[in-house]
Amino acid sequence: MLKREIGTTGAMFMGLGSMIGTGVFVSIGLCAEKTGVLLLFAVPLAGLVALCNALSSAQLAARFPVSGGTYEYANRLLNGPIG
Repeated sequence: MLKREIGTTGAMFMGLGSMIGTGVFVSIGLCAEKTGVLLLFAVPLAGLVALCNALSSAQLAARFPVSGGTYEYANRLLNGPIG
C-alpha cells in the first residue's frame, strides 16, 4: 500500500507546480517584447521575490500549524480590530 506522506522535496515541487502555470508560457512572449534583453534580469529578480514570499509563508505555517492560512496569521499577530 502507498504511504501517505509528503516530504520537504515533494511539498516544494507541489508548490512550484501550482505556481507555474500556462500563464508563464503565454506572458513570457509579451514581456520579452516589452523589455527585450532586460528580461534576462527581470525573471531571476521576480523569482527571488517569489522565493522570499514562499519562505515567509513557510515560516508562518510552521509557527502556526492551523487551518485558516493568512487570516489566522493576521488574527494572531495583529490582534484587535486590525487582525
